[in-house]
Amino acid sequence: MNQRERQLTLNYECLHSMPSGLREVRVWWDPVLENWLVGKRIDLSEVQDSADLVEPRVMEMIDHPNVVKVRSVATVAGFPPPMRVVEVLMPFYDKGSITDALEAGERFTAGQALGIIRAALQGLTEMHERHGILHRDVKSPNLFLTGDAHTLKIGDLGLAGTMDATGKAPCVNAPQLYAPPELLTGNGLTRASDLYSLGVVLLELLRGKFDYDSYSKTHTVDSLLNGQSPLRTEDRVLPVWVCRSLRKIVQKAMDPEPPRRFQAAREMSDQIARVKIADWQETGADVWEAPFLRDNHMRVRVTAQPLCRGGGFTLITQRRKTTLWRRIETDVTVTDLRHQRALAVFEKANSLAVS
Repeated sequence: MNQRERQLTLNYECLHSMPSGLREVRVWWDPVLENWLVGKRIDLSEVQDSADLVEPRVMEMIDHPNVVKVRSVATVAGFPPPMRVVEVLMPFYDKGSITDALEAGERFTAGQALGIIRAALQGLTEMHERHGILHRDVKSPNLFLTGDAHTLKIGDLGLAGTMDATGKAPCVNAPQLYAPPELLTGNGLTRASDLYSLGVVLLELLRGKFDYDSYSKTHTVDSLLNGQSPLRTEDRVLPVWVCRSLRKIVQKAMDPEPPRRFQAAREMSDQIARVKIADWQETGADVWEAPFLRDNHMRVRVTAQPLCRGGGFTLITQRRKTTLWRRIETDVTVTDLRHQRALAVFEKANSLAVS
């Protein structure tokens, strides 16, 4: 059987679990089905207790529109013990992952971001509730775009683990940027662990891609060994236009303490469904605009005009009905865009746009 193979070099490989070089990705041509397959190599020795790993036959049984269909799992020979390397074969998606899209310069609106996350939550609900499986490696590189946010697919189930009667699965030695703080120090992972990681993905969709290359493996591992998120404080800051209800969802999903997070994917999805947020875009230096939800010809704009002395900004809110922009609120002066008064300005502007 002829196989056509090419090695993929991905910038986010620096975030993958140690030892380095494990997460090789290959594209295979299947001459029988006449389609491309992606093979992802995983070292099962990363897992502290491999007895909980999901069997290949169970992976192949999962059939859901928001979970990548696993075609087969093959053992790869030639690696020295204690390494036990397998290759998980999955369909190939031309649009690639969320990370691929972000690396290519694509930006997602708030509406697109929430649609993507709700689709992923549908997939996690299937895995968690129907099959009793934790993914344990949720991250942007493992969420694949198919051209329709509602059919986003969760992939790479190689580290998925079966939950016990208490809803826990063993931790895995797979440190990465999206990992929950309890990954290396906790006494097990839960549904809330997967939801933490998906909260990080939501953060990235809203703010733009993380600077992957600036995060070393040493920093990632050391942070998780200390029971902390590897994300730097500045990378946890949401854009100023994110509304209060969505901020609360991100904060709850990414709470350092698992009991304070969402405990079920359906719960998180239900709260996201109630969020009303305009599709804000930065149209210039410190200028943000959004269309009205019920009338795309009307727009709202917030401009942060720098003050000449002492720093800070004057926030100007305007609305456009035809061709002219008109001030609709009293200008507000703030010391910086993280100030509560700045957030309140955008909250009011957002309410106007979605009402």
